[in-house]
Amino acid sequence: MTSIRKENKRSARPFRIRPISILVAGLALGASGAMHAQESRSAAELQADLQKANAEIQNLKRELERSRGNTPAPTATQVPAAAREEIVETAPATQTLDSVVVRSRRQLEKLHDVPVSISVVSGSELAREQASDFEAITKRLGNITFNQNNTRGSSLSVRGLGRRGFTETQDPSVGLIVDGVPYGLAQLGNFDFYDVQSVEVARGPQGTLQGKGASAGAITINSKGPSFAPSADLELTYGQRETVLLKGALGGPIVDDLLAWRGSFVVNNQRGYYTVGDDTGKELDTMYNRNRVSARTQFLLTPSADFNAKLSLDIQPRAAQLQNGLTNFTEVPLRYANGSLVDPSGTGSRSRLNRSWFANRSFNYNTFINSVVRDGRVYQNETQGQLASSNGAVAELNYNLNDTHTLTSITGFRQYSFQARNDEGTPFDISKLGGGSVFYNQTTQEVRLTGKPSKLVDYQTGLFLMRTEDEIESRSSYGADAGAWFANNAQYATLVGSAGTNVGAGRSLATDALSGLYKWGEQYVKTFSKAIYGQANLHLTDNLTVTAGLRIGTEARSTTQLNSLRNLGYGAALNPVSVRVDGSGGSTSLGGFNSVAYTTANVANGTAGNLVGSNSAAQLAQANSIAQKYYGVATYAELSAAQKAQVAAAKAVRASQIGTLVNQVRSDYKDQLHSAVLSPKYRINDDITAYASWQYGEKSGAALVVNGIPTTVKPERTNAYELGVKTFLLNKTLTLNADVFLMDIKNYQQTVVAVDDFATQDNIRNGIANPTAYTSIQGNVAKVQVSGVEVDAAYNGIPFTSFRVAASYNDARYKDFKNAGKPSELAYLSNPFIDRSGDRLGEAPFWTANLSGEYRRPVLGDKVFHASFTTAYIGKTNTDELISSYAWVPDHATTDLAIGLGHHKGSYDVTFVAKNAFNDTAHEKGWASYTPYPYPRWYGIVFSGRL
Repeated sequence: MTSIRKENKRSARPFRIRPISILVAGLALGASGAMHAQESRSAAELQADLQKANAEIQNLKRELERSRGNTPAPTATQVPAAAREEIVETAPATQTLDSVVVRSRRQLEKLHDVPVSISVVSGSELAREQASDFEAITKRLGNITFNQNNTRGSSLSVRGLGRRGFTETQDPSVGLIVDGVPYGLAQLGNFDFYDVQSVEVARGPQGTLQGKGASAGAITINSKGPSFAPSADLELTYGQRETVLLKGALGGPIVDDLLAWRGSFVVNNQRGYYTVGDDTGKELDTMYNRNRVSARTQFLLTPSADFNAKLSLDIQPRAAQLQNGLTNFTEVPLRYANGSLVDPSGTGSRSRLNRSWFANRSFNYNTFINSVVRDGRVYQNETQGQLASSNGAVAELNYNLNDTHTLTSITGFRQYSFQARNDEGTPFDISKLGGGSVFYNQTTQEVRLTGKPSKLVDYQTGLFLMRTEDEIESRSSYGADAGAWFANNAQYATLVGSAGTNVGAGRSLATDALSGLYKWGEQYVKTFSKAIYGQANLHLTDNLTVTAGLRIGTEARSTTQLNSLRNLGYGAALNPVSVRVDGSGGSTSLGGFNSVAYTTANVANGTAGNLVGSNSAAQLAQANSIAQKYYGVATYAELSAAQKAQVAAAKAVRASQIGTLVNQVRSDYKDQLHSAVLSPKYRINDDITAYASWQYGEKSGAALVVNGIPTTVKPERTNAYELGVKTFLLNKTLTLNADVFLMDIKNYQQTVVAVDDFATQDNIRNGIANPTAYTSIQGNVAKVQVSGVEVDAAYNGIPFTSFRVAASYNDARYKDFKNAGKPSELAYLSNPFIDRSGDRLGEAPFWTANLSGEYRRPVLGDKVFHASFTTAYIGKTNTDELISSYAWVPDHATTDLAIGLGHHKGSYDVTFVAKNAFNDTAHEKGWASYTPYPYPRWYGIVFSGRL
């Protein structure tokens, strides 16, 4: 009865071929023409293929009708997932930009009609060269870069804006939207993407159309959805470094015309290029290996012509893979930029590793620092794979209120976890259980109303709610070599190097000072975001359209911090007397005894380590226990001045790593945020459209706790101006889109240097002559400006061949940044910070370019030969947020290649793929370290098939 009523309702309306069906038909015919252009085939064969293509077009058209009924001018939210996916899926791999559909926008808009800077890459373009993660995807989109780190610390940048460190209290500048759900953290997407329909990047502030606002841009990833047309795809890749990559997708109707499904998965296993081993030659693991399994199941329900629902469930279970720790030590420069000697206190890696403590254990420093270059070996003993997982669910409901309005609800839930166990970068027993953990979940609810009440106006308005909870744990635990590693030269000499008969006791003190000490920290971050938004297109004439939008939202954020000692280890008697635990001056006793601090002056005058002030009986007992344990005398008073100096040195080493403790300190932030857009667009003729746009966006501030002091970060405010033109040239064989832009950002959020009130008060209490202390924190740069030019083009005027290019010139500079941190070569400066006004931002190259091409030609009857390449060029850039002169990486390019042969309908295919084919080795450099490019040349063969 349900199907009969549904058919009656549909049959009551006249049959109309809607614009979306025309688009599908045009794309399918384009694919058919490319497939059957072989002149040697007979007319009968060509006619038969044409009939098959027409039948496929009719099937697609009927599926669109069956999925949602006959309503005019369908929008993105009106078309069910099944229909939306087919639109781009039927496009040939050589499609030009004019045929690309932008699906994250309010309507199904062609790229040519969108009055902002935007780029789109199809899933087929990504698949042809195995582009499945941010590192690979961003190489195929213009003016967006991926800042490589581990799965927690990486980030995306658009126009040079967006780099962030390891902080969950700060929103990303570049938003990430996956299948309609905005992600509160960019790292939620740092996994393999699979069964992808398309990827889009929009530049400039976002937020008046949908989801969560973003101040620099947004990247939208759309997965293929369920369909009533049965399908099955399978792909197997076998390649270098023991790579086995298996992908699959299966779907079709469960109940005809009512319920469809699609299931997809990926299994990705691969050894990394770099080997982790200890100093004995034992192999422990490999760096940047892959160990990932992901799966997604989707269901599409179409109970009536006016209502459809899609449910999506996905899972990426916890798996261990090494995505950090590759940074390698290099020779520390001998002098600072002013010529003064480096490292007089002996805290650099060269000084530490050349100490007898390490050098006498069959350790060669020169071999160690060149190991990655020489044999691809990283010497570490505690690094283990990061355990990361991501699971989620999305429910999308679409209801056609009438022929002009559609109501959409998208409910999303996402969980993410991350756990790392890190090493300090040596094969010695220094760091144990180091690293951190993240446990994150978010819930989002969005309701949109889309309407086109007249030819004059169409609009979309909505309500967005988002709640997140994030628990971040940090761990610092120390081994038997930690005391010798963290001691400065003077402390080390006192303990080990020149103590005469006290060498044994000094070595024991150096061992026990930190061995077994375990410091644990936690941040609990909560956010609640609410926003209403709306955007409308006012069609003033056939050629002139003005787009205007506004977003108003509120943010409520809180951060609670706790740092405590979980285990005192072997050196409890060497504890400080007490440490402060909050900004009000509160402190907690650690049970240590009062004694004169270790300084070179106190050592020289013989007072270092002397008991001072009032010590309780328990404190005196602690001091006496040290005298008995390390020197074999009954009381502390019996120790010589040299012995007391050793105790003072051990206490100083321990206190430096205990640092400050924090006891449940909370910081709160509340604000109202706004976004806006105003963009007139004028169609000069059918081939040329010009536009101007003003986009305004605000990125939420943050609540922080810095060493026990609650503090906040100001919101980031961006005004973006853009002039652009979108054209079809050379009889529509060349699509050329170009724009010039200017972005002014106030209170840009990044790491800055600020006074550390907590440490300053401690210094005052301890009588330090120059007590003011500084620390690097998340903060604000007063003003940043970015300007440049972007070009996005495609050409298909050569038979069987297509090319795409995205190029940009990008000048991102600090306009007012007087509290920047000092890079290492400027550490000699007495000021705690420097003025970076006028300098370029890190990770913001002047030039970037992405060039890709594909050749597809029918051969051997129903076969297709295909070859493709993608080259990503990045100009000279600085990889250090502090803009160190040592961190410049020269311009470089990476190229991926593919060549294969398959059936013209995709029934089977064999492709050879080479990633980074010319083995680009550009790498991040630093003052005393470098990080090699983590993905050297790789090649493999891909077998795929489709039913």
